[in-house]
Amino acid sequence: MVNQKEEANGNLYQLSLFTGGCLPGLSPRQRQKRQKQTEEYKKKINDRAALWRLMQIICANFLEMRDLFVCLTYAEAPENEGRCLEAFHRKIKRALAKLGVEHGYVAVTTDHALPDADTEVRVHHHLIMHGAIGPAMYIKIRDEIARCWPHGTVDVRPLRQNEEFFRDTAQYFLQQPVAKGARRYSTSRNLRPPNEPIRLRLPEEAAGEIPPGVVVIEDEQVANEFGHYRYLVGRIYDRVAFDRYWQQQRKKAAPDPWERLRRRRRIGGIQYPLYTKHGS
Repeated sequence: MVNQKEEANGNLYQLSLFTGGCLPGLSPRQRQKRQKQTEEYKKKINDRAALWRLMQIICANFLEMRDLFVCLTYAEAPENEGRCLEAFHRKIKRALAKLGVEHGYVAVTTDHALPDADTEVRVHHHLIMHGAIGPAMYIKIRDEIARCWPHGTVDVRPLRQNEEFFRDTAQYFLQQPVAKGARRYSTSRNLRPPNEPIRLRLPEEAAGEIPPGVVVIEDEQVANEFGHYRYLVGRIYDRVAFDRYWQQQRKKAAPDPWERLRRRRRIGGIQYPLYTKHGS
């Protein structure tokens, strides 16, 4: 059997397949080799999951050329950059509301060297922000951002994707050096979370089907003595055909955790309640 996970956000489609080799009777040396490879691959999987997660957030909430990529810098070293950024969010939220735009963002705070910087590099903030369509609105929002950030320079550009699904932007955010123990990025609460994935256990010959309405962008496959792995990224170009497929997959998906719990509580054909009152 193969574990299959499918995810769809905006026009981004992602497929993960993996089988864990069950190898009884391994020698201690073989087990040590497998454990080492497992730890190395686990880090690679975690890095990919973090990248995919941020790509999903961006694809689910932002549009190329409508939304904005913003950099906020400091003319003088701030006493508390967190409070400065919080104040900016409060001000820009009110300003954008007057323009009919809801303030939503992904932000990272870092202190890497800026291109063509002639002065000492200080902490600064990168943000992806909601914008609006049209050059007039772009100018209005740009001016409001500058007005709401009195601490230094402001660089506002239309959001672009030089690579599919803002992969380059997501990598840029995740690669920024941050303080030890700090989150690699933050988001506003009003952003739409990525859609829930569809998880299935399928026979090997039935797994890995390319959905209708999807063109493959990237397809990585790995096979070794410990299992088979596949990671696929695609673009949804036919929404009607894909949505029809997606609904069929949801019907095939495993029941929700509550349903699985109900099944476990069936003993001898008796359905036990999930909850009981205290003392009953």
